[in-house]
Amino acid sequence: MTATTISTGQLRRHVPVVRGLSWVTWRQHRLAIASVCAVLAAAGLLMVVEGLAMHHAFTRLGLNTCGRLGGPSCQSQLSVFQQRYQPFADQLPHYLMLLPGLIGVFVGAPLVARELESGTFRFAWTQARSRVQWIITKLVLLAAVLTALTLAFSALFTWWYGPFDAITGRMTPNGAYEISGIVFAARTLFGFALGALLGLLIRRTVPAMAATAAAWVAVVVPSSTWLRPLIRQPITAMGHPGKGVIAASHVPFNANVIHNWVQNAAGHHVSFELIEQQVIAANRGTPPPLDQFNAWMTQHHISQWVSYQPNNWFWHYQTIEATGYAALAVLLAVATVVILRRRAI
Repeated sequence: MTATTISTGQLRRHVPVVRGLSWVTWRQHRLAIASVCAVLAAAGLLMVVEGLAMHHAFTRLGLNTCGRLGGPSCQSQLSVFQQRYQPFADQLPHYLMLLPGLIGVFVGAPLVARELESGTFRFAWTQARSRVQWIITKLVLLAAVLTALTLAFSALFTWWYGPFDAITGRMTPNGAYEISGIVFAARTLFGFALGALLGLLIRRTVPAMAATAAAWVAVVVPSSTWLRPLIRQPITAMGHPGKGVIAASHVPFNANVIHNWVQNAAGHHVSFELIEQQVIAANRGTPPPLDQFNAWMTQHHISQWVSYQPNNWFWHYQTIEATGYAALAVLLAVATVVILRRRAI
């Protein structure tokens, strides 16, 4: 009974402290959270306005009923749709993919650095709470809010990009992969934890923000460029023999084509431009029709090959990559708590 009473009493004494820390954390960082909400809301409003028009045009042109989008019955409608919306769909993700790094810079880096630089930590740690309680509350509360906001934003982006998911897929290098799914939120969490740790180590706000930006780019760019292709080996298939056209029966229309090449009967890679010159020369200097071009390549046992990632691999890649970023974020957060606890401030 005594142990239970003491344990209950201790719990009751700690609950107001935790509640007070949550309230203080919210008061201190509400402007940063409001700024994140404003940026995401502005981009979200743009996507809603453009997305409604884009989804309406997709239906009005009959792209949802004309059959296979890569087939001849959809080509004219698809050309009209892509001419109107493809540039925006290709450009917007390139800007949005930087948001997780910016959130880490402007929310994560000042989290501890500003307190240490201004000296306000001395007052914060004398209010019946330890520095460990202080930093854990800040990290957990802000991380939860940022994760919820970015997951909601990714869901909105996925809806907006829906028509182009059927056309070009989300594995393509236009940046749609970086915003869809759960990688966007995981990168935000990583950037936030990275900024908090660097702010603690550097102890000055502006240098910590610069270091966070550089470190975030140094991790994200190599992981996207070099590590992601190692997650799963691309599929290799033979393409249609002529004019760089890939056989639809071999490669899904919305797959991400990584590389294509031409090889001769001996299996050696050859230049497509050289093959084209040979065909033109054989046709007395004039480009032959497509069927004659294909017939010449088949006759000379020249084949086209392609390596690609099908769009249905999207969640496999997302799960592995997001897990890696989330694990890094947890490790960085734990390092921040441990260093702050042991370090003499």
